[in-house]
Order: sequence, then structure tokens, then C-alpha cells
Amino acid sequence: MIKRAKNSKPDNIAPDINSEASTKPAGTAVGTRAVRVALGWMVISCLMFALVMVSIRLFLVDLPSEQSVFLRYTIGALMLLPLIGRSVGRVITSPVRGLMAVRALLHGLGFYSWFFGVLRIPLAEVNAMLNLGPVYATLGAVLFMGETLRFRRIAAILVSFVGALIIIKPGFAEINLGTIAVLIAAPMFAGSDLIAKRLKAFENDRTIIFSLSAGIAAFMMVPAIGVWQPISATNWIGIMAISIAATLGHITLMRSFSGPMWAAQTGKYMQLLFVVLFGITLFDEIPAMSTLIGAFVVLTAVTYIAFREGRNRVAGS
Repeated sequence: MIKRAKNSKPDNIAPDINSEASTKPAGTAVGTRAVRVALGWMVISCLMFALVMVSIRLFLVDLPSEQSVFLRYTIGALMLLPLIGRSVGRVITSPVRGLMAVRALLHGLGFYSWFFGVLRIPLAEVNAMLNLGPVYATLGAVLFMGETLRFRRIAAILVSFVGALIIIKPGFAEINLGTIAVLIAAPMFAGSDLIAKRLKAFENDRTIIFSLSAGIAAFMMVPAIGVWQPISATNWIGIMAISIAATLGHITLMRSFSGPMWAAQTGKYMQLLFVVLFGITLFDEIPAMSTLIGAFVVLTAVTYIAFREGRNRVAGS
């Protein structure tokens, strides 16, 4: 049996989504403030992840994806060392280190697939398809955590699937390797999120975040060495940019969970806006109307799922 680690209660990096602030009715002063805070942190997180996508396109097109992913997570792990301090040993001695390793493998494969897609298809399309992640997470919770699949959940999942079909346009547009890669990345990230929720019951968030970066760096070391090539000054700018932006994105994402989950999820609409604006201004990528419509359908369904989950938590508390 896995035992909870001593002094492993989640710290201030990621307040519990089931905390008092997150379960107050939205109409109260505390509830209203929690919603605003959650939205604010999520908007910042969305901006950071949009900047990651932009940096990949601007600075890392000529560097092998394996090498870029390895460097991104190696630098990310080094950046987190001051935060984790002496607790770094917990990654090795933790009773849930096996789960940490599985999560790092899933997330690493997801990030590699996502990275591959970012270099090959329009940014708005990447972002739109990646928003299927919460749908996969819902299915995973049903299959592996025993959660009930009610009618509303089924309807939201089906609506999300329709939204994905609108984006992909099977039979009407060519589905290239970039599209397939992003479709693979979405369930990988969803699996990572499900494991992260499990880990939060046993480890503090600093250990969980550090284990992810260190684990992916370890998994990607051999593939990176196999394709290693000289790194230009431009490449280094890109590596540092995505490492800083992604680390800040993860921290602010976790902080957004201090409020209602539905509020944080609603804030994800902003990432599509940021991605579309960057795509138009920097890469002359004007998204197809089908991409925008499909993204709206998917995000609406995802927000509905998050809203229902939030209400169910309050009702069951």
C-alpha cells in the first residue's frame, strides 16, 4: 500500500481545488474573488503557453525535436532546483516514484508529439485540437478511477468529438503527420493530468513538478544524443524562452486551480485568442473558419464538463 509522505501536503504553488475558496458559492464575496483569481491566473498561463508555441516556430525549426525537448526539460529542472531545495531527494525515495516515472513518460511523449505538430500545422489548429485533452481526462477518470459516466458527460464528449471533426475535416482536407501528432498528444497530456491528481494525495507540488521535468529529461537523453547537432545562438534563445515560459505556465496553471475548476477552464478560451493573434501577426496564419467554429464547440463542451464537475464537488462536500 502506498503511504502518504510526511509533510507532503500541497504547498502554496498549487492550492487544493477542493479548498474552501473553490467551494464557496460564486455569488459570495469570497466566491466571486476566487473566480476572478482563477481566471486571472489561467489567462497568464495561456499567454505563457502561447509564447512557447511562438518560440518553437521562431527559434527551433532547424533543431531536432528530440534535442529541443531534452534541453527544454533539463533547463526547466535546473530552474526548479531553488524552489525544491533539499526535497530533491523525494523524487528518488517517494513511495509513488513509479507513478512519477509513468507520468514523465506519458507527458514526455505528449510533449514530443505536440512539438512535432507545432512545427508542421497552423498554431490555431494545434491549440484547438489540444483542447480535447479534458475530454480524454473525463473518459480516463471513468475507465481507471471508477467515476460515473452520466448522460451529460456523454453528451459533452460527443459534442467535443463533433468539434474535432469540424477542425480536422476528414474526407475534405488532407490529414498530415502534424495533425496526427497533436491528436496523439492530447490523450497523453490527459493521462499525465490524471496521474498528477493522484500524486497530489501523496506528494507536495514542488516534488511533482520537479519530477516531471527531471523524468522527461532522463527519458529524452538517449534519443537526443542520437540526433545531436550544434546549437546556434538563435536556438539557445528559443530553448531558454520555452523553458522559462513553460515553467511559468505550469506554475500559473496550478495557481488557477485555487478557484472553481469551471472558471479556470473558461479562461482557456484566451489561449486560442493569443495563438490566433500571434499566428496572424508573426506567421501570416489566418485560421480557417472551420478551425474557429470547431474550437468553439470543443471549448464549450469542455467548459460545460468543468462546470458540472465543480457543481458536483460542491454538492458532495
